[in-house]
Amino acid sequence: MTTLTPPRFVPSFASARRTPRRLGLLIVAASLIGGLVGAPTASAAAYARTTPMILQNVPPEDLLANRHGICDGAFKIVVKNVGGTAGALRYLEAAKTCGLKAVLFFADTANHSTGVIYPSRVAALVRSVKDHPALYGYLSVKEPSWVRITGTEIRSLYKAYRAADPNHPVVALFGDIPHFGSSRNPYLTGMADIVMVDWYPVETANGGCSRTGSTFIASGPKWFKLVRAKVEAVTPGRPLWAMVQTHKYLAPTCHKKQRPTESQLRRQVRDALVYLGADGVAYHTFRNTNYNMDLYRDSAMVRYMKTISRQVAAGTF
Repeated sequence: MTTLTPPRFVPSFASARRTPRRLGLLIVAASLIGGLVGAPTASAAAYARTTPMILQNVPPEDLLANRHGICDGAFKIVVKNVGGTAGALRYLEAAKTCGLKAVLFFADTANHSTGVIYPSRVAALVRSVKDHPALYGYLSVKEPSWVRITGTEIRSLYKAYRAADPNHPVVALFGDIPHFGSSRNPYLTGMADIVMVDWYPVETANGGCSRTGSTFIASGPKWFKLVRAKVEAVTPGRPLWAMVQTHKYLAPTCHKKQRPTESQLRRQVRDALVYLGADGVAYHTFRNTNYNMDLYRDSAMVRYMKTISRQVAAGTF
């Protein structure tokens, strides 16, 4: 199994610039190659090999069981909600066994049901995990606009994480990307070291209001370009990660999500790389029993993901 070992984290990206994309090759992720993005010292294909492919919400028992062969090196990072310090340490050990680095979301620091945040709880939680070799970083918020976590509150959490651990990056996950950067879904300085956005375009028919059929929402590139432009304007060079859809979920009244085909998954990843300039791609979601289908129950989708991830690593996607 291979692992991705980030260098000592460099929090300032003020003078960073993205490397231009050529011939569909990927943009270098500054936080993953040991410093700020400047004049490239290797080929774009070499940079492509540093782009992490990321799993989301894999329980520790699935890591330890190497479910669907997820520990074989195709994936580099896993993002997971954890409880207190004991649960976080158990998770880091499981990730280490699987050969993955972990981005931890401490549920005690931001309640995404109520929209209440607890920056004062960050330091004690971080203190217990910050020296673990499997730690990649922290996730501070998830889709904050939907639960009315404000820009000021996102900054407050970021400040607490940076004070507690200056050596690991803080990731913020933004949904509602058509409104990214607006007062409804603000993006400001001092919010994140890595900006992650999600976009799930595969819906059922009739605007996602039917329970059958499949429609691919084609506006993703437009919103990805909006996000990239806003991040470049506010925090030049900040790495961008995209979370793409692999699940099926028919519970909402509308915007029901349909399981992507292999070609639809490829289209999602390509849109993220080309229009967002994504420095990393995460797959949503490994296990969620509320959904009609997740990756735990869909070994074929995991095979598609592995093929894509290896092609990205080889610079051939």
